Amino acid sequence: MRKSPIREIIVAMNRQPLRLSRRSILAAMAAPLPSAFAQARARVDTPLKIRSVEPFVVRIGRRRDIVCCRVRTEDGLHGWGEGTTPPTVAAVVAQIKSMAPLLVGQSAWDIERHWRKMYTVEENTLGGTLFAAISAIDIALWYLAGKAAGLPVYKLLGGKIHDRIRIYTSYRWGNIPRTRDAYFQRTRELMAEGATAGKWDPFGEYPGPERQLPSATLNEVREMVRGVREAGPNFDICVEAHGKFNIASAGRIVKMLEPFDPFFLEEPVPPENVDAMAALQASTNIPIATGEGLQSHFNFRETLAKRSARILQPDTARTGGITAMKKIAAMADAHYVTVAPHNPNGPVCTAASLHVAASIPNFLIMEEGNRETQQYGAIFADGWRTRSDYWPVPEAPGTGVDLSDAFLREYAVK
Repeated sequence: MRKSPIREIIVAMNRQPLRLSRRSILAAMAAPLPSAFAQARARVDTPLKIRSVEPFVVRIGRRRDIVCCRVRTEDGLHGWGEGTTPPTVAAVVAQIKSMAPLLVGQSAWDIERHWRKMYTVEENTLGGTLFAAISAIDIALWYLAGKAAGLPVYKLLGGKIHDRIRIYTSYRWGNIPRTRDAYFQRTRELMAEGATAGKWDPFGEYPGPERQLPSATLNEVREMVRGVREAGPNFDICVEAHGKFNIASAGRIVKMLEPFDPFFLEEPVPPENVDAMAALQASTNIPIATGEGLQSHFNFRETLAKRSARILQPDTARTGGITAMKKIAAMADAHYVTVAPHNPNGPVCTAASLHVAASIPNFLIMEEGNRETQQYGAIFADGWRTRSDYWPVPEAPGTGVDLSDAFLREYAVK
């Protein structure tokens, strides 16, 4: 077996006294890199030429609307992305297929160029369907970059700022009586399970076309929120309003909630009128949250400029993927606004959101989203353990998830 010059130097360094010749140092400098480094260099030097872009719809729990995308390369690697935005399923699938020719034959390394090309070529059809498809492809490309480099995606995004990701539980109060006592008891149960924050929409069905909230509902919700606050003085209450109300009703909701110090109030008025939301935010210290329906970093500019929200909620599967999420977070940080990723989606989006959240300084909290996670153990490379407070960041190369051929055979929706 040929002696390695580097090994000779290491051995020499362990001897006393240390004597290294000029010849041994020069030989070590000229020696081939150790195999691990050589393999990593070979992975990064791969052209990652895209061979195919394929949409899939998969079933997760009872949901049959999780839209995913697999990008394969000539090198034999593949990456997974997600563009779930129900009820738009068939349109997103069609959009992914229509954009495939823009990518096939190109290098998967050029993520920023591909994002811009998809946006520019399809600019006449800007909307939720397009950006869901861009999101799915973009996440898959970041996945491929991480896989080729042998690194988790967060390391490509600048590394970890947050070692674990705080979450809020989603709609875990369930179908209980709309009373103070019932919400007090259920909140105590959630806290015993580890929850430190939770979100739900207490207002019920959408109102009529006038967007008016009945006084009876307002008074009922007051008692429900009172029960949550009395159960947990330090429990962070996240109230969802789904953009259902006019500004008069929203103003009453804000005044009703203020004594209970909620963590945020999500979209009390529709997000389209930024001035209306800004006026509401200026009237209260309750942070208003918005962003799940805004696509790309371009559409967050006015929200930030007019200070209409203090928490942004971009959705990795809807706003333009990891590329857009990083830009939105940077814009928000310049305005001292925090980011709470919207995440009612599937496992691929969840994984991508975890990597983004770990890498941005102004991350606040993330939505738990899908509660039916029985299949996640077969999807996350590091395994999956349901928690109600914090989630770990995947450490496997790429985003740390994979939908195997066996999984697709069982759960793909035809």
